[in-house]
Amino acid sequence: MPYKLDKKELPVPGIIFLLVLLLLLMTPASKNILALGQEEAFLAELIKSSGAELNEANITGWVKVEPKTITGQPLDPAEIVPETVKNMGLRLNDQKLESWENAYAGGTKFTGTLTDGCVLTVLGQVMYFPGELKNMHIMINMAAADQSRTVQYKKLLDRSLARYGGDAHVAVTLTGKIDQEWNDDELAARAEKILHEAGAVVKEKTIKDNLVSLTGYCTYISDSIQYDGKEVNLNVALRRSAAEHSTMVYVASPVILTEY
Repeated sequence: MPYKLDKKELPVPGIIFLLVLLLLLMTPASKNILALGQEEAFLAELIKSSGAELNEANITGWVKVEPKTITGQPLDPAEIVPETVKNMGLRLNDQKLESWENAYAGGTKFTGTLTDGCVLTVLGQVMYFPGELKNMHIMINMAAADQSRTVQYKKLLDRSLARYGGDAHVAVTLTGKIDQEWNDDELAARAEKILHEAGAVVKEKTIKDNLVSLTGYCTYISDSIQYDGKEVNLNVALRRSAAEHSTMVYVASPVILTEY
């Protein structure tokens, strides 16, 4: 007759295991990872594998505005950018709106800070062509110190940009920092190791001064874009800082769109 374990007789090792698991899940780092989607968690693990501490997430989206989506309204960034911010339905502090224009292009930039500290930037830019034809793009970036909101903000950008056209893209860039300044060889080796651990095929490599950037394709990540005639969906970059004696690690899908 099979032995049945009485509910009151849970072995001590089992209790210890459950307690340790619960304690691990209560740490800030674990909470952030659990709140991320599968692909975002995958990027976070790649940051972690480099030895860096995850400290920021940038969610960046862009779209070419189709004129038919704004019937009765001109392709004017000064009108569309504030409307985009309003439709996002966010509570913002420290709001700032600025515009610029020259003979070839014009644009409007909005910046504001959410109550959770996330910095929102919405940029609208229009290019002028002969015959008064215009080509306009909208770009939105959300820089969040709280990575647990990455999926929430990504969905928000998807909805906000979709109303202007069907060819919208949203990228997630996670940033980590290592308190050690790696040399050129180490930067290249670490970047290649990260892509190898992701099972990605390297499509392009850029090495310049204190920066190494590798772009590749990983089957684990669903979305991809065409970049210089190549299908890519994973971008890893490492930059060393002599001033801070540190190394910054960036992991993004499909490509890094933030300044680095």
